[in-house]
Amino acid sequence: MKRFVLLVVCGACLSWVESADPCTSGSLADYEGLATGCTIGTNLLSGFTTLSGISGATPIDPGTVSITPSGGSATPELLFTVSNTADANDLLEAIFTYKISGNPYTHSTITLSNSSETGDGAVTDIQNTCADGSFGPDGVSGCTGTAGSLVALDGIQNADDTPLAALSFLNVTDDFTLDGGTAGSATGGSFTDQFAAGVTVPEPKAVSFFAAFVLALAAICRRRSIKI
Repeated sequence: MKRFVLLVVCGACLSWVESADPCTSGSLADYEGLATGCTIGTNLLSGFTTLSGISGATPIDPGTVSITPSGGSATPELLFTVSNTADANDLLEAIFTYKISGNPYTHSTITLSNSSETGDGAVTDIQNTCADGSFGPDGVSGCTGTAGSLVALDGIQNADDTPLAALSFLNVTDDFTLDGGTAGSATGGSFTDQFAAGVTVPEPKAVSFFAAFVLALAAICRRRSIKI
C-alpha cells in the first residue's frame, strides 16, 4: 500500500513538472500531431482537429496551411497562411477546431489579409467560439458554454471582434473558404486569431512556496524510486 501511494505521488510529481513545449511555426498538420498541445506564454493551445465542412467543398490539405504563433501571454495570436486558389465553380475549405486555456479571455479578434479575388470570387473566414464549454462533433453547434461568432469577408469587412466574458477556456473553430463563384477566382492569404488575455501574475511568495513544494516532492520521488 505504501509503495502504491508513493507511486501515485511520484506520478503527480512528474505531471506537475512536465509542461507543453512553446508553440513554433509549422503546418496545421503539425499542430494536429501535438500530443499535449503547445504554449504561447501562459496560454495552452491544444486539440487541433480538422473537421468535415460544407458538402461539395474541396478540403484544403492541413499540411499546406501554415501557422505562425506570436503575442505572448497577454495577446496570444495564431497567423494562418493559405496559398491555394479557387477557380470558377470551385469551393475550397479549411475548417478546424482547437482549444485555448490558461487566462481570463476578454476579447477575440479575427483579421483577413493578403487575399485576392476576381469576378464574383470571395474569401471568407468565420470563427465560432464556445466560452467555458465545448462544441459538439461538428465543431460549430452544441456549445455547452457561451457561444459566439465572428465573420470576415475580404474587401468588405476584413476584421471582426467581440468581447468575451473573461472565462479561462475557449473552444475555437475557424472556417476559412475560397469561393471562385460562377465566373471568378479567389486566392488565399492570411487570417489571424487573436485573444486578449487578462493575465494574472501570482504573488512572488506564492510562486516561491509552490516551487519549493514541487522540488521537495521531486526529491522524495527520486529517493523513494531508488529504494523500491
